[in-house]
Amino acid sequence: AEGSGSGTLPWAAPTFTPIHRAGYCAFYGECGRNPEVNISLVSSKVPCLSNTPARVAAGPLLALLRTVCPELVQGNAETTRVCCSLAQLRALQLSVALSGTVLSRCPACARNFANLYCNNICSPDQSLFTNVTRIVNRTTVQGTPQLAVVEYQCFYRQYFADDSFTSCRGVRLPATGGYAIDTMCGRYGARLCTTQRWLDFQGDKNNGLAPLQIDFQLVPNGTQPGDAIVPLGGTAWRCNQALSAQEQPCSCQDCAESCPPVIAPPTPQPHFLVGNANGALLLCGLLFGHFALVFVVALLCQYRRAKKKGTAPQPAPAPPPAAGRSARLSDASHRVLARAFRRWGTLVAGHPVTVLAAAAVLAGGLSAGLVTLRLTTDPVELWSAPGSRARQEKAFYDQHFGPFFRTNQVIVTAPGRPSSGYESVVLGAKNFSGVLSEDVLRALLELQERLAATTAWAPVAGREVTLSDVCYAPLNPTQPGLADCCVNSVTQYFQNNATRLAMTATQTDGKKTGTVDWHDHLIYCVNSPLSFKDITALELSCMAEYGGPVFPYIAFGGYPGSEYTEAEALIVTYSLNNFPRDDPRHEWVLSWERRFLEVVGDFQRDHGPNLSVAFMAERSLEDEINRTTGEDIPVFAISYLVVFAYIALALGEYTAWRRVLVESKVTLALGGIAVVLGAVFASMGFLALLGLPSSLVILEVVPFLVLAVGADNIFIFVQEYQQSQREPGETREQHIGRVLARVAPSMLLCSLSEVVCFFLGALSSMPAVRTFALTAAVAIAFDFLLQMSGFVALLALDARRQEAGRFDLCCCCGMGKGGPAGPGARLLRPLLHRYYVPLLLHRLVRPVVVLLFLFFACAGLYFTLQVPVGLDQELAMPKVGAGGDGCPGLGTRGDSVVLYKDARGGMALIGMRGVVWLL
Repeated sequence: AEGSGSGTLPWAAPTFTPIHRAGYCAFYGECGRNPEVNISLVSSKVPCLSNTPARVAAGPLLALLRTVCPELVQGNAETTRVCCSLAQLRALQLSVALSGTVLSRCPACARNFANLYCNNICSPDQSLFTNVTRIVNRTTVQGTPQLAVVEYQCFYRQYFADDSFTSCRGVRLPATGGYAIDTMCGRYGARLCTTQRWLDFQGDKNNGLAPLQIDFQLVPNGTQPGDAIVPLGGTAWRCNQALSAQEQPCSCQDCAESCPPVIAPPTPQPHFLVGNANGALLLCGLLFGHFALVFVVALLCQYRRAKKKGTAPQPAPAPPPAAGRSARLSDASHRVLARAFRRWGTLVAGHPVTVLAAAAVLAGGLSAGLVTLRLTTDPVELWSAPGSRARQEKAFYDQHFGPFFRTNQVIVTAPGRPSSGYESVVLGAKNFSGVLSEDVLRALLELQERLAATTAWAPVAGREVTLSDVCYAPLNPTQPGLADCCVNSVTQYFQNNATRLAMTATQTDGKKTGTVDWHDHLIYCVNSPLSFKDITALELSCMAEYGGPVFPYIAFGGYPGSEYTEAEALIVTYSLNNFPRDDPRHEWVLSWERRFLEVVGDFQRDHGPNLSVAFMAERSLEDEINRTTGEDIPVFAISYLVVFAYIALALGEYTAWRRVLVESKVTLALGGIAVVLGAVFASMGFLALLGLPSSLVILEVVPFLVLAVGADNIFIFVQEYQQSQREPGETREQHIGRVLARVAPSMLLCSLSEVVCFFLGALSSMPAVRTFALTAAVAIAFDFLLQMSGFVALLALDARRQEAGRFDLCCCCGMGKGGPAGPGARLLRPLLHRYYVPLLLHRLVRPVVVLLFLFFACAGLYFTLQVPVGLDQELAMPKVGAGGDGCPGLGTRGDSVVLYKDARGGMALIGMRGVVWLL
């Protein structure tokens, strides 16, 4: 009907509401289900046409009205009138509760949203702003004819609708971290949502929630729609307002108006510059120049002084200054240690077999503790302190809600495939990337069907494990079936149904008619993932097969902005239940994940020519640690063999070819290596007996560390013995004791300082660092003790063998007694003595060496200032793994652990304990 007078608009359609007057309804009661709605989450019962006066609310209706629509309650029951029945109000209560789950974080928004529908359905002045435009005939069971309303117009003032929309625009959805408006604005999402689009989606009968079609008309201020219609207005709650004194306003996270004034953060400190030059580099250069200049000047002054002394008569040398208290104390302590070690060395050399047996028994007994060793491979246990706030909160969560679910992912890209355009009849033109093609979707569907049918054998439990045994099923956790498992992928927009993926339908939109298919459904679902029915003629649901939504940022990767159809990667995510390690079901999930990796590996090989596939399982990080440790065993063995060969050759002092077998030190080298390994195993066994867990990192690093320290001590001791001549009347045992007295105090102080440093490192709260430091400290201590006992005994036995002229490695044979004719030849000593030392002490080389040292010291100081703080997660795993093949836009790390980089520059390491680490 066309309005009359100035400031009116001809918006009111031909109407079934002839009376627009305060206190009158447009409809009342329920007239059964809407024949035009096939799929609806809630009851789709529609109201009956009733342009009659409002009814008085009394009894249960009034009580429920106070709860659901308190703003409509006016004083007592005699003055409160409504246009809804008790059944309608109960249905409204359910709808308000559903919206409350999405908007509950902001009470003002939830109240405003509820008020819109309270006025639409129950307002006593309903006819003023409602215009019924379409009805259908209906006959009750008793044969009574009724007129059911299936479409009506609803008129709002623009400012009122805008205020209601504004109060909800910033509300977050806790389950996704996104905006609640994303789920309430259809294909537009939060980014393109407006007040009109927000209301249009609420009134769309195809959204799976609305029982009938509502045409929302927003009337600008100062205009009238005509035909006696008065748009609904009023004051909406602002999001920073509390609904009552007992309630709180919306939080700052959901309402910008609730946020306190933000003080602008201080601007970051600019890089230290001197003019246009790097200040740190300039200072380090000046520091080097200063020390170099001082050194050169001092060198020249010394040279001139020496030159003058060469021509002047030499004065008598001054007597040495008297030793200070600290020097006397140092000398006294050194003499005490030397006497103690001399007696100890003589004693050990006199009873080598007994001491060697005692050392072997002690080391072997402590090494037996390795049977109780517990290896920690869980990254959480390795790198987070048990008493840290994060671990305490995780333990609380695990205790009350169970461990966080395990994540298994497959990431598929199609490098080299061109993108293509698609013109949707309903949703307009969109660009689809090469990976978003029907054949790729069918390949993903095939993979998911194979995984759903996959079983894995759990040897300890002695049973076959299926996906439904271990999957996370949020909507049916007690007895889940395969359809209940939480699997997020792009094919879940079609409920993993190949028939629905192939569906087509004829669609008419205005004057355009065309065919809609999976492209149209996908475009709609990525913008409205919570919809139960799309707006196309396909009328498919966007919800996953298990009943939950699939948010596009979980199923797609590498997309620009919010253009999900241009994604470079498709991501399939399997969420599995996590169990404590002492739970028998933990073996179930590990077995199924192992089978998952095998199946996806086969899929990767089958589709390698066309697709690039990267994948990971929750167990992948631990598998990668185990794999790299296994691969490092040959390196570990080769390094010990190289050191053994070096010790065996370098310690030998050869006087003649015929005495090579006598003067070689293979047995002594083997004994030195055995001492090092014995110290490592004894330390780990000792700590295992104390209940301290170990890790694979310790198994790899500590043996090398102790080998380096032990090899140094071996060379120092053996070569000192070889260079020392036996004094007249001195026995072999006394000779060994005297040599030990010369070198052991320095070895003791060196080992003691290393042990103290590592014990200080054990004060770290990080478990991996703490256990490493403790193991290294105890291993170095045991290495020193075994060297002072077992290795001294081995040296005494080797010296006895060599003096007897018996062969190395075969002491039963020999060439008889008889010492060497003179000093023997060595491998390295002649090179050092003849070439290296004279070159290093040359008067021109010495200043150059000092200047090079100063240069590298200053350069190291500069580069230290350039080291970024923190741990780059790309360095957390090896660069070569079995889980991927270098997808464009994706990098693989470890056995299927994936480093993902999106088009916005954000990076995430996926799969670390089922979480996504953002960088």
